[in-house]
Amino acid sequence: MSAVETYRSHNMWHNRMQDEETDLSVHVIRTQAIAEGRTWARSRRCDHIVRNADGTIESVTSYADHAVS
Repeated sequence: MSAVETYRSHNMWHNRMQDEETDLSVHVIRTQAIAEGRTWARSRRCDHIVRNADGTIESVTSYADHAVS
């Protein structure tokens, strides 16, 4: 299953499904983007990948086994 990815592009923070071009959400503030990405990953029961501004992976958290609340 694809993962939700939080990344920086064009001076904004974005969330999208990995390998897709359409954004799920766009944010000015990084922490808000991460929180929203976590929510998307939980609802989809998949991994959440957080990337640094340079594109390197900061963290990967799996929500595959979490119950949707």
